[in-house]
Amino acid sequence: MKTIIVPFDFSTYSLAALKTAQKISNKSGSKIIAVTVIPSDLDYENLTEEAKKKFTEIAEEKEEAQSILPKYIDEVAPSKSEIEFVVKVGTPSERILKAIQEFEAELVVMGAHGKGFAEGKFIGSTLQKVMRNAICPVLGVKEALDGNDLRKVAFASTFNEGSKKAFEILKSLIKPFKCSVHLLFVNTPEHFTASDVIKTGMDSFQKGHEEIVFHQHIYNANEVESGLINFSQEHGIKWLVVVSGHHETSPAYQVGVTETVLFKSDLGVLSVKI
Repeated sequence: MKTIIVPFDFSTYSLAALKTAQKISNKSGSKIIAVTVIPSDLDYENLTEEAKKKFTEIAEEKEEAQSILPKYIDEVAPSKSEIEFVVKVGTPSERILKAIQEFEAELVVMGAHGKGFAEGKFIGSTLQKVMRNAICPVLGVKEALDGNDLRKVAFASTFNEGSKKAFEILKSLIKPFKCSVHLLFVNTPEHFTASDVIKTGMDSFQKGHEEIVFHQHIYNANEVESGLINFSQEHGIKWLVVVSGHHETSPAYQVGVTETVLFKSDLGVLSVKI
């Protein structure tokens, strides 16, 4: 893993994301790019330099952010990690997604605001848009994950062939921490699967990863979201991976599961699309 992007808006949640990214960077040697977006409906980044002169307030705000960011972060989150500071102007989700492509990021760590799921609270948010459209995994956090937290993870999936591809993407994150991986299948009445079928899928999934410590779990719950949350709490797990896909064709959990778990709990949730 070479590059981690952290959207940073000076909130406590983005600070938690930055501190989490620093822990990952310290172990993996990844470079962190802190992206601050000054919200604007204006397509400022694509204006000519002459046209930008007409918007002095935006130019001053951007210059101020560029000057205070390094010192501010050094004060609130000092670290040996290499951090590059980028300030953009525009719609936050669009600028973050473009930065992911521009810097070829392999991971995004974002702060998630608030606790509790309420109608309209999350739909359309910057985090939701980035999770649904990013070309790399996105880790949403409310609280900073430390080194101990990152040594144990729940990997929630239906353990099909796509799950193996998702895990390959994550190995560069998991291996530096010598992380124990708790394979988790949440069995619900609506989509009940026989235990022997689940175990066969998990056994197949583990093949070729003998260097990693796995634990297999089948957890019964009325719904996937509550199962993921309750299992993690019962096993002292602070973050989990949800393998998701597009709603039309997904053989795994839906993106909506990821979002609901993130906003109904304090868990860190890493979304990986296949």
